Amino acid sequence: MITTNKPARGSFEPARGRRAAARALAGAAALATVAVASTARADGDGAYGRLDGDLALRAGAGASLANGGPALCAHGAAAYLSTAGLYAHYTDAIGAQGATVARSIAGGVFIQPLFLGRYASNLELGTPWLDLFIDSVALGVGSFWEASPGAGLAPEPGVELSLSLDVPLLGHATGPFLGVRGALRWRGSELAGDVSPRDEQRALVSVTLSWHHVVWAHIVDAGDRAPAQVAARRSEAGARSR
Repeated sequence: MITTNKPARGSFEPARGRRAAARALAGAAALATVAVASTARADGDGAYGRLDGDLALRAGAGASLANGGPALCAHGAAAYLSTAGLYAHYTDAIGAQGATVARSIAGGVFIQPLFLGRYASNLELGTPWLDLFIDSVALGVGSFWEASPGAGLAPEPGVELSLSLDVPLLGHATGPFLGVRGALRWRGSELAGDVSPRDEQRALVSVTLSWHHVVWAHIVDAGDRAPAQVAARRSEAGARSR
């Protein structure tokens, strides 16, 4: 009589337990991979927070370089959908020796034409700091007033054309940025035909450390909010009268 030794039923339990544990670990790894991939897609959507609101507020300070020596500067701007907006720029030599311009104030409009076009065409590269840097290219035009040492601001404004770039330090639309701005300026007297030698600033380069913050100003839906609010008030008044 031939006897076959069969393993006891309980001997299969460790193997089954190991296989079950392996399947559980594989499932957990798959879920973790999906979660990481989803987060990466969310963080790398090409907007990087620029569509978290409709208005980007920017304020910073730094130094300006021009003919006659360096000066301190401050810069502020507001951009609608990170595409176009208003700016203000201030410089002050603060007693610098040889400065031909003691202080200046400039203001105007600017446009950042690359963001919406690249975003809509899916041309973002997927690297936050690089995309934000490329899209930060801004062209501006405005007026400025300058004051010579010991004098007040000139009564007639000049015209400036500017080009600026911003490097995000955190790879997000809200956060610190290192900015470089160059401007070419023409005084009001030059625009009026004065051909006297130019001894004030013509080119101005500014380097600033600024904070950008995206907020909801509801500019996009401003036309829709008023009718909705009126309808809500009427509905509330009707409910109270019942």
